[in-house]
Amino acid sequence: MLPYVGGNYLSPSHGKLLLIGESFYFPEESTIHLDAEHWYSLTKDSLNREELQHIDCRGLLECPWSESGQEMYREINRCLCEQGLTYEERPISHVAFTNAFFRPASASGGSIRDCGEAIDHAKSREITAAMIRALRPDLVVYVSKYAWDSNGCFLAKDMPEFAFEFTSHPADPRHWNVASYAHGRSKFMSVLEKFFAADTES
Repeated sequence: MLPYVGGNYLSPSHGKLLLIGESFYFPEESTIHLDAEHWYSLTKDSLNREELQHIDCRGLLECPWSESGQEMYREINRCLCEQGLTYEERPISHVAFTNAFFRPASASGGSIRDCGEAIDHAKSREITAAMIRALRPDLVVYVSKYAWDSNGCFLAKDMPEFAFEFTSHPADPRHWNVASYAHGRSKFMSVLEKFFAADTES
């Protein structure tokens, strides 16, 4: 679950951008994550190979993205591509990425909001704050309104030395591409354009 840090995250042409999604998912047959208290007492030795692959954040951002559940990564990559960034493999190499929650959602493809408990939110804020301090981003963008409302907005108050923004989830068909919705794709594109333009102009 270590954050993905793209090869161009530390670039002289722009600042450091950290994107934060929502949660990981496990194979449908997995049950080891269903008890929240038990989950946080485990180590990676408790998980099988397939489960480890499902929570390998760095591996997920570097894999082919051929699965239907990886639409979020494809969409973020498309949005970054529109910024005219120079890259060898993918535009997403210009950012860092992590998920807000560190227990997989109960149902594969479901939302952590349906099963999240107090300990999930406490761990989210604790671990995410540590990641932010380690990565020192110039801007943190939550790409999940649920993760922002339940955790990100509190970190923004507790960590005023960092800049925060948020949008809806890039794979949310009800909001992302809806022009009348204030926190969808158009907002994300505006945030990206301002972020990368700020360094171009300096």
